[in-house]
Amino acid sequence: MSGLGPRSHRVGAALALGTAAAALAAMPDVRRVAEGVASPGVAWLALAGSTALFLGPLLVLVRAAPARSQGFRAALVGALLAVVPVALLGQSLKVSTHHRPLGAATFGVLALALIVAGVFVGVRLGAWADGGVSAARRIAFGAVTALGLAGVAFVLLRALGSEGMHHGVIDTLRLLAAAALARLALDQPRVETWARRAGGLAWLAMVVGGMIAARGPVREAIRERAPVLGGPMAWL
Repeated sequence: MSGLGPRSHRVGAALALGTAAAALAAMPDVRRVAEGVASPGVAWLALAGSTALFLGPLLVLVRAAPARSQGFRAALVGALLAVVPVALLGQSLKVSTHHRPLGAATFGVLALALIVAGVFVGVRLGAWADGGVSAARRIAFGAVTALGLAGVAFVLLRALGSEGMHHGVIDTLRLLAAAALARLALDQPRVETWARRAGGLAWLAMVVGGMIAARGPVREAIRERAPVLGGPMAWL
């Protein structure tokens, strides 16, 4: 039982910093979402709560993951390899599917399958590269990693040039930057001490407040103007 206390404190600290990161990441989109729909305060609470709903648990998982292990790096490379196929899938469904809820559900299922397949391939490649004594295997795995990164860069640049996806890409990059800063902050003893005091209660309060605020026209405005920060309620 003694090990549960420190572990729960670590989870609480990650949730609290995920909440803080969500609150900051939501601010640039407040005016765009609130225009003609709600007050800026309500829009901010809806965006921050929706973002904290997935960002807090994500930060918990990232902190618990063995980031320095070969298996984790290989799985990450596999996820990078899946970015281009997922982007092509989304483009194809957008052109061929006119029923938005059906297209979103289809994309969600197929995208998840592609990501799982990419992670599986990445893990297998990582095990193959780590199992050989020659440097050729590691060089080949490095080339695959570079290919995955190049694919991500290609998708981002193409999306930035698209008028309909420009804001979504900017929101995604800002969200990733906020999450990365929150993860780095967890390694600072003073910051982690503050976050432990806030604990999971701050995350729960933000999420509940966001769910109450993100109703009716506000939810529709988030789906239309800032879907990246809308969380699961905007994605489904």
